[in-house]
Amino acid sequence: MKGYLSIGKVAKLKGVSVKSLRYYDEIGILKPAYINRQTNYRYYKEEQLMVIDAITLCLELGIPLKEFEKYRDASGTLQLSNLLFDGKLLAEKKIQSMRRRLEALQQTLTMLEAREAAPSSYIRKQLPKRILLLVPFEESTSSQNHNQKLLELLVTAQKSGLQSCYPSGILHHHTKRMTEKFAFLHIVENEAYVRLHTADTLPNSNCILKKLPKQDYACFESNSPSIDRAEQIFQDLLFSKDDYVFMELKNIEEKDCGSLGLYELVFFDGSDFGQ
Repeated sequence: MKGYLSIGKVAKLKGVSVKSLRYYDEIGILKPAYINRQTNYRYYKEEQLMVIDAITLCLELGIPLKEFEKYRDASGTLQLSNLLFDGKLLAEKKIQSMRRRLEALQQTLTMLEAREAAPSSYIRKQLPKRILLLVPFEESTSSQNHNQKLLELLVTAQKSGLQSCYPSGILHHHTKRMTEKFAFLHIVENEAYVRLHTADTLPNSNCILKKLPKQDYACFESNSPSIDRAEQIFQDLLFSKDDYVFMELKNIEEKDCGSLGLYELVFFDGSDFGQ
C-alpha cells in the first residue's frame, strides 16, 4: 500500500519482532495507522518509526512497558513528550557515568578506522529539498550520545508541532573561525514549520531549523560512519573554501539503484548555511 509500511517491513527496519509490534498494539502504546479488516494485516506510517525508537530506547533505559500507563492522559492517549522527557533524564544519568569509557572506546574505533584502506571516490547526485531540525552536538559522536540528542530533538519537534521523519544524522559546519557540530532530524513542511522557520532558534529550546535546496551534492556511501574522515574524502573540493558542511545520515531502506552503503556522507558549500 502506497504511503504505508507493512508490519514485516517495520520489524525489519527497526530490528524488533513482529510479535513485539503486535504486543505494542494490544497494550495501546503503538496502534497501526491502518488495519486491513479482511486480512487483519497491520500497516504503519513512516513517522511512527520514531515512536518505535522512543519505545526501544526507553526500554533500554529501564522504563518497563507496564509503567507506560502512567504516561496516558484522562482520555487514554499516550503522552509521548512526557515519556521522552523521563527517558532523557535517565539517559543523562547513565551517560554521565559511562562517558569516560565511551570516549575511550570511540578513540579506539577511530584509530582502527584510520588504518583502513583509503576511501573510494565520492559521486555527485541530485538530492531533494530537505528541512533539518538541528541541536548543538559537542560530545563525542558515540551512538549513546547521539540517542540522547535524538530524544531532545523528538521532544522539541513534538512540543513545537513539527512533524519529524527519517533519516536522522550528524552535521559539521566548518568556517574560518570554528567548527560547529549538530545532530539533526528531517522535518516535514507543515503549518508549524511555516510559522517557525524564520526564527533563529525554536521557543524554549536551542534547536534551529535549516532548509537545504534541491540541487546536486557530493556524496560518499559507506558501511561505517565516515564523517571523521570527511576532509580526506572530499579533499579536492576543499581547495580555497573557508565555509563548508559535512552531513552524515543513515539509510533506512533499500534503494532501486543498487546496493548502497549504510551511511551517506554529503558535502556542500556552507556560505548560506549559517544565515
